Amino acid sequence: MENMQVEMERQAPRPEVRQKKERIEEVTLLRAFAFLAVALQHCIAEYIYRPDILPADSIMLAMLFHFTRFGTPTFVFLSGLILFYNYSGKLHYRSFIRKRFGDIFIPFLSWTIIYWIAVEGVFGGKLMQPSAWTSIFQQLIKPTYGYHLWFILMIFQFYLLFPLFSRMVGTFRSRLRPNSEDDLFPKVAGISLALGLLHGALMWLSYYKMPDWAASAGGFWAELIANRSYYFVMYLFYFLMGSVCAFGLNRFRKFVGDAMGWTMIAFIGAYIWLGYDVLRFSSERINLNLSTYLKPSTFAIIVSQLLLLYGAALLLQKRKGALYRILLFIGRHSFGGFLAHAFVLMLVSGVTRPLHLTGYHLPAALITFILVAAGALGLASLLEKLPFGRWLVGQTGRRKPMAPEASRSVMQNKSQLNLEK
Repeated sequence: MENMQVEMERQAPRPEVRQKKERIEEVTLLRAFAFLAVALQHCIAEYIYRPDILPADSIMLAMLFHFTRFGTPTFVFLSGLILFYNYSGKLHYRSFIRKRFGDIFIPFLSWTIIYWIAVEGVFGGKLMQPSAWTSIFQQLIKPTYGYHLWFILMIFQFYLLFPLFSRMVGTFRSRLRPNSEDDLFPKVAGISLALGLLHGALMWLSYYKMPDWAASAGGFWAELIANRSYYFVMYLFYFLMGSVCAFGLNRFRKFVGDAMGWTMIAFIGAYIWLGYDVLRFSSERINLNLSTYLKPSTFAIIVSQLLLLYGAALLLQKRKGALYRILLFIGRHSFGGFLAHAFVLMLVSGVTRPLHLTGYHLPAALITFILVAAGALGLASLLEKLPFGRWLVGQTGRRKPMAPEASRSVMQNKSQLNLEK
């Protein structure tokens, strides 16, 4: 009977095919960079449109804003890297989606309700009105109170479609049939360049043509095109870039290390180009919409900066100093901090908006960024300790130690299985 039970356990379908591999430490560091970039850009947006801001502060904040463009696409890149790195073979789709639903979508629902209560109830005083209760459903589809939560809806599209992407990438890999990573690199580099050019063409269409299409189409198609930033296809290159890193990790690390000089030149060129565009096409006030993700020059600055930051993360790993440890803490709590940072910014802006800050908007934005980043990370680390913390901040990557009784039981089962094999 026991042998039959053991055999049934062997033949039972695995929830998902995962291979135990080395932990990619630079992922945590890149998460930290991405979180700080997103928090900074939202703090800048809080100040740059104020009526009493001086042109000098406006221009400096816009220049600083362009350093933050990599934030959201980096999270997409890391999602692709982690998924392709950890999952291989036949995927148990139901188990895979259930885990992502618990770790990603449930916190999204929780924070959508929190932001809805804050805006409609605390600040608006309309929580008991019928119109407020209908708005909660609108926030679940197109978040505006928690304006950053659109990213969760977008990234979840990649999770839903991951088996399709996995099969597609697997087909390409099987056809390449490399003898080594060095033999594979020229082919992958060529494919990546072709995909980059295609994505750049998509960004050109998105920025220069699609607004006109939306204006002429009207109705459903106009709404579909106008909300194109919510769809995964606009960020697909970064996700597939993550797959390139996942399947050739050591070669990718070597590439970003060797290419840091060239990527620095590309970043500086794209940074000047984007800044010039914003200055010449803005009117009396700086228009940050000119720096949208859906623009060719922004795409160039993001890719070059992402590669630079990956190289910087590798250098930080070697030194393991104080900055490295701080970034590890930030990276571990980046998801919870991302969800909470707009709430902390809401509280800080409640104090700063009545203030007359003419001539001080740049330092005010930087101080606000420090307060918001520290407050969001502190809140995330506290919420993690609650019994239901997972539903608010997701998994932080730290596993709780197993109870002694459970540990002994697991060891006994493993020993019994080894004896019966």
